[in-house]
Amino acid sequence: MLVKKQQVLLNLAIFFTIAFLALYLVVLIAPNSLHDLNRNIYELTTKEITSEKVLFFNVISALSSTRMALIYTGILAVVLFFIRWQIPGMWVTFTVIIGLVLGGIIRFTIRSLFSHRVEPEIGYAFPGLHVLGMVILSAIVFLIFLPYFKDRALAYLTGFILLVWLIETSIACIYLGQLHLSDVIGAVLFGFSWVMFSSFLYRKHAQKLKQYPKFKFSNI
Repeated sequence: MLVKKQQVLLNLAIFFTIAFLALYLVVLIAPNSLHDLNRNIYELTTKEITSEKVLFFNVISALSSTRMALIYTGILAVVLFFIRWQIPGMWVTFTVIIGLVLGGIIRFTIRSLFSHRVEPEIGYAFPGLHVLGMVILSAIVFLIFLPYFKDRALAYLTGFILLVWLIETSIACIYLGQLHLSDVIGAVLFGFSWVMFSSFLYRKHAQKLKQYPKFKFSNI
């Protein structure tokens, strides 16, 4: 289950991390600079408001919430355990949970710093946790599992479906006023960079876990 093309992954990890830190600094130092962009995207997204669209995006939002991301993670972990991928299953579980915790800490930090602002809305949900769980899960599938699909057509189809789901989830959160565009971008950048960093830790320590009886026969 080791990620293929480690150098490419390292370069991407550096890029996503730098991009996230840059956006994080903008949110901290000059959040008002994002106001027009967030407002324009919101107005573009909500140009046509109908009961059908509201219902559709509410369903998408519910199915992609943080709680559902944890449920999907649990299901994936159980499946991996049953096919003797206990170590990857444990890694997936901890990657999602720790990623959400770190995202929550970052958001709490920004909210604390924004408590003195007159209009603190921009950055209050950065990075968007509603999107972050699905981003982390999707990044795991994109970067870890898809490269090992023997059926390339199935790999491309799975990747396409995940991409469409992420886009719809992001649009739903913006349409329903749950997140700003900057919150969504922050979640995507942080989610992918975290999964890449976590994959390096997996590569370094996975073999050591096979020394324990419970993981002796686990594939890695």
